[in-house]
Amino acid sequence: MKYPLKTIAITFSSFFLFSCGDDKSKNKQIIQKTVKAVKETPKTNDFREHLKMTEPATETQFQNWLPTNLGNFKRAEFTTSRISQNDIASAGAIYTDGDGKKLELTIVDGASKDGLLAINSHYMAQTMKFSSEKSSGHQKTYENKGLKVLETYVAKDSYYEVKFLYNMRFGITLVSRGLSYDELWKIITELELDNLKNL
Repeated sequence: MKYPLKTIAITFSSFFLFSCGDDKSKNKQIIQKTVKAVKETPKTNDFREHLKMTEPATETQFQNWLPTNLGNFKRAEFTTSRISQNDIASAGAIYTDGDGKKLELTIVDGASKDGLLAINSHYMAQTMKFSSEKSSGHQKTYENKGLKVLETYVAKDSYYEVKFLYNMRFGITLVSRGLSYDELWKIITELELDNLKNL
């Protein structure tokens, strides 16, 4: 199954919603480079067939993986899946610290015939390199703690969104409001990612 390039372009475009003016031309070039890179990915590195044949995890398994506590944050509620395909497993939870700070953690399984669409942006974080910065925030890929991530930051709201692909299968997204960069990464290091290999 080939990657739907139109879907990739649309998904990638959404990363630049806060851009304007001269940035539009730059963002268009980044999207074009992304599509070209995906087209040129060697088939020997293709993990997609393996995922198509893999049985996806269940929502219950994911909910059991989502921690009760993350640092000073306590799990307040599970979130409802926004994915319409029945064969795609996903789960999420909202965490609060009782002092106005909020964290949302979601996980989606790239396994099954449709799973690749669900981890589209996480896959880009794994394979692409780009950086777009302005006074109001930034969007960029980088590597930290052994993870290749796509990070979106909006200064006005102290908003961070970090996406990464774990074990070339699980798409993980953390969204925080009111946390610093160091606080967010301290929480990321607390995630028991190795346990996902047993699913």
